[in-house]
Amino acid sequence: MEVKYCRYQALIGRMATKIGGVLTENGDPENLIKAEFLPSLLNSEGLNEINTVQCIYSLGIVFYEIFSGGGRPVELLKEDRTTAVEFVGFDPLPFDEDTPIDFGNKFDIFDDLFNDDNLFCEDEGQHLPKKRQTHQNNSHHTRSSISVEQLKAKWIPGPLCDLIANMLDSTNGTLAGEDSYKSMMGVRDDLQLMLEKPAIFLYDQDMGRLSLSGLQFRDTVFGRDSELSTIKEAYRRSISGDGELVIISGASGSGKTMLATEFGKYVAAGGGIVLSGKFDQLKQGKPFSALASAFDLYCGNLMRDSGPLRTAEVALKLISSLGKEVYHLARIIPNLAIMLGPSMSELISHDQEVCANPQKRLQYLLCQFVDVISSAFDAPVTLFLDDLQWAVIASIDAVNQLLFTPDLSSSLSKRSNRFFFFGCCCEGGINEQHPLWSVFCHANLLHVKYSNLQLRCFEEDTLNVMVSETLRLSPRLTWAFSSIVYRKTKGNPLFVSRLMLSLSKNGLLRPNLKRRRWEWDEKKIQSQKLPDDVAMFITNSIEAQTEDVKSSISVLSCFGASVDNAFIKTLEKALDRNLCDSLDKAVADGLLDKVDDKYHFSHDRIQEAAYSMMDQLNRCNFHFKYGMALAPLADGKGDDGILLTAANQLNLAGPEAVQDKSQFVIVANLNLRAGKKAMEMSDFVAAYSYFDNGMTFLRKKHWEEHYALSLELFDLAARCAHTNGDVISLNLLSQQVLTKSQSFEDRLNVMYYAMCVLASSSKLPESIERGLKILSRLGIDLHGCESGSVEACVQETKDLLSCYSDDEILNTERMTDPTKIMAMKFLDGMSPVSPIGFVHFGSYIAKLGDISGGYKYVKLARSLLDKVSRENAGEVSCFGTQVIAYVEPLQAVLEYHDEGYAAAMASGDVVRAGLITQMKCSQSLFAGINLQALREKYAAAIKFMEERKLRILTLQTQYQQQSVLKLIGIDQEPKCVSEGHAIFATNKSVMRIYYYLKMYTSFIFRSYDRTKENAEKYLTCIGNSWANLFLAHAFQAFHAGLISFWLARKSREEQG
Repeated sequence: MEVKYCRYQALIGRMATKIGGVLTENGDPENLIKAEFLPSLLNSEGLNEINTVQCIYSLGIVFYEIFSGGGRPVELLKEDRTTAVEFVGFDPLPFDEDTPIDFGNKFDIFDDLFNDDNLFCEDEGQHLPKKRQTHQNNSHHTRSSISVEQLKAKWIPGPLCDLIANMLDSTNGTLAGEDSYKSMMGVRDDLQLMLEKPAIFLYDQDMGRLSLSGLQFRDTVFGRDSELSTIKEAYRRSISGDGELVIISGASGSGKTMLATEFGKYVAAGGGIVLSGKFDQLKQGKPFSALASAFDLYCGNLMRDSGPLRTAEVALKLISSLGKEVYHLARIIPNLAIMLGPSMSELISHDQEVCANPQKRLQYLLCQFVDVISSAFDAPVTLFLDDLQWAVIASIDAVNQLLFTPDLSSSLSKRSNRFFFFGCCCEGGINEQHPLWSVFCHANLLHVKYSNLQLRCFEEDTLNVMVSETLRLSPRLTWAFSSIVYRKTKGNPLFVSRLMLSLSKNGLLRPNLKRRRWEWDEKKIQSQKLPDDVAMFITNSIEAQTEDVKSSISVLSCFGASVDNAFIKTLEKALDRNLCDSLDKAVADGLLDKVDDKYHFSHDRIQEAAYSMMDQLNRCNFHFKYGMALAPLADGKGDDGILLTAANQLNLAGPEAVQDKSQFVIVANLNLRAGKKAMEMSDFVAAYSYFDNGMTFLRKKHWEEHYALSLELFDLAARCAHTNGDVISLNLLSQQVLTKSQSFEDRLNVMYYAMCVLASSSKLPESIERGLKILSRLGIDLHGCESGSVEACVQETKDLLSCYSDDEILNTERMTDPTKIMAMKFLDGMSPVSPIGFVHFGSYIAKLGDISGGYKYVKLARSLLDKVSRENAGEVSCFGTQVIAYVEPLQAVLEYHDEGYAAAMASGDVVRAGLITQMKCSQSLFAGINLQALREKYAAAIKFMEERKLRILTLQTQYQQQSVLKLIGIDQEPKCVSEGHAIFATNKSVMRIYYYLKMYTSFIFRSYDRTKENAEKYLTCIGNSWANLFLAHAFQAFHAGLISFWLARKSREEQG
């Protein structure tokens, strides 16, 4: 069949070339626009309507003979000749079987088509038409309508037969049918469509199949060429190094997701990786739901399409890059756990380690995941998130990090050329309170371009193109039908498709088997009364279903836009009713789709309509019923999704739906478990929501009647509030625990969180004082050594440690007493394990002058990380590297910074990661790194700090960057952060760095006055408040001494 169609395409194409040639733009033959047919006939000047019809009729005869392989229409008999109307520029065409046809000079262009033996197959019994000799007869003849059944009998494509029939559809120069061509331009346009889109306008439709299946829509985007080009251009710029993002907004049903899907095909066709996820209003409680589903779907497709060897290779790269931390990704990405295989069992023990900020850790791990798959396939990664209006802050924070965080772990190079983000949201769905607003703000701050594409409903001509290609009929034939549809739908694409499906189902738009095309009843369609709103139309479509189907659709709508078949089976078991059969009927009626063993609503508006058909009270009751039915199935160690879904359903219902008082405690306990699960998955925002909902289900006197449950809910909610930076909620929760708790030990956690808040609020003395009081209550008094001097205490500690070998220290039994472990938190403020103590001890004795001794304890601290836990590897590396730099070559030490940055980010400690980044940049200057390369590293580091609002570090790094620019030859003042001036005025550490750098650069350029002025200011800022040894202090001391010597010598020279 394809060979036959290709033959006709070739013939149409050659006819196009012979008739009119190919127009070119500006005479350039390489810029082909499209074929123009019969340009000499397209000029209607001087031709009346009858002449035009006669012209089309005459050309139709030519087409008939060409496409029939030389056959003659049986109607053109000699005895039928009568006088015809004469028209300008054409000789009459006498038709009989024996007399040659005279086309005059107008149709000489077809000569070689009649002589090309390659265009037809001999086995079809077709004989090539012969070039007729001119018949010398000037009489005029009648042209009558001619049947094309002979052509159809030769298996000429139906659309081509219809085209010729419409050209010949006239009697005595008068149009005989509604489908007749009225202008040569119409013929030209239809032939052009057959050339450009043969699968739509030339190939025959299987009308028998369509009569059974009904109307089918293709996944084609109409009328969005401009928007699609904009996204493609943004993508190309983004993967070329210019960070960029795109948001598509528009009314519901305007085609946002379809446009995004079309762009995704473009990315995949170019070798890019596409991650696609969807936010859901009814699934907001699930940790990182949209992001996790996007990565999970990718992993599933990778295992299916790439084979076991390639999958194993990617899994090994992930383990190599992330180490044991990959376990935390596998917790939210089930298919990743399958990819990791047996390795997962070796990583499970890592789950018990404490983390500075699990949520930021997971954001970092997601960034690393993107980097690994991008490098593994040498391809950019595109993330698409749908329905952003329902986005939650934890997921958007992760998107922020993916978008704006440079990859600082190895070379301070930026990630932007490996990642592109775009998403869809409903019109008006994002305002200044929406989490996505922060993305726009960061884009502005970091000079990252973003585009907001707003989709409107179709114009009438675009809608006609959609109808034409769907029905596979010429646009001139569908215009009347499209006009009716446009008036009823106002051009909303979803409304158009649902209306056409409804018309097909009701028989008003139906396939005609005889004519092999679609037909419709315009009068009946016009008389139909339809709602003006697509939502009401969809509601009516659902109401027309049977009760079983409506009920099943309502059940499905309570769980969001899509549900997998395995969950439906679980729900059937829980509810003791059949759902799949009714859902399959809804699939047959186009309300649902069933893809990859999942039921999807065909559009969000259908889900919204089904959900809205229930009143508020019934919705609450249904949610509670479904949640309680699922709760018993969530007791085991099975799918975490059942537990989270059950809790979500109960929380959507609310305490008002509880029918039995005993259920309050059941729901509160379920939320406690769901919150813990969310914490394990590093989504502390979702976890807080579960704990908060759990507390709303507690009744009066719950502290007395359910003390353990109440304490755990409030305690863990306080921890989440602390992690999320919600100080107000933390204070309220802490007050409850401090008031209602039954023992001092039960209050320790909230007191620790309060102490951390004081420390982070620049109230360190008050935080230390409170910590010491708590330690005293725990029976731990810090008196120091007898002499009272710090040096003496250090010596006592060294003497104590000297009694043990390094191996004995490394093999010391790990602490298990919970009270002592809690005491260690207060002793160290943030670090509950021993490596921290050893690295700070080593750093301090090195500062006192014992570099080799300090180096020994730093190396011991690094060894302890592998022995007990790597949760504090970032802090150990941060301070330990400063001591190592005094012993090992400075160039080699830069690698330790890379290791420290990765460890800090993996634990969510972004402050420590920022400090390490600053120190690496500073030490790179003195390690001899190229200044231009260093300039780029500083730019990336500042971008990292600005994104995380590390204001003091940002300011200090900007001052360092200014010095590098000065050395390059660029005199540029830093763009200070908003609080820069206030920080500078009150923070001596910032002032010291600023005046040191000013003094250093002035000295490099031998500016005596400026050097002297800045040196004097720098010396006033010198203090000895740091207990740790920093390499920067050594450089500052060396340069201060050198510059002071130079200033003194210059001063004596001037006096002498």
